[in-house]
Amino acid sequence: MDPRTLPEGLVPAWFEAGLFALEDFLEPRPLPEADAVLWTVVLVGSALDVVTTIVGVGRGIPEGNAVARAFMATYGTPGIGALKLIALLFLVVVWYYLEGESARLVLMGFALVTLLVSALNTLTLAGL
Repeated sequence: MDPRTLPEGLVPAWFEAGLFALEDFLEPRPLPEADAVLWTVVLVGSALDVVTTIVGVGRGIPEGNAVARAFMATYGTPGIGALKLIALLFLVVVWYYLEGESARLVLMGFALVTLLVSALNTLTLAGL
């Protein structure tokens, strides 16, 4: 919803000014087809990683990542989702600030690691 289309006075002026400043700061960035494919792989792989981790921990398999274990100890099973969300937000920021091939390489690295972890989780679950 665009605050410019709302009745005057409904949105506080300070909030509206902040939105416009943010809009000016975050200029639109084109999304090349290769990046769109990599983002799809990252998102699907991340979802698979979270699901397989939750299923594995539910079946008694210990989490192998110490940071993920800490998040899960603090926030329960949803902690793995929170950790993945933080990682994805960090990835968005890094991708946004890098240019061209550098941004694509970061996406590719994240995609490869995520797919590898998801594949290992799936193989571990298949062996139960």
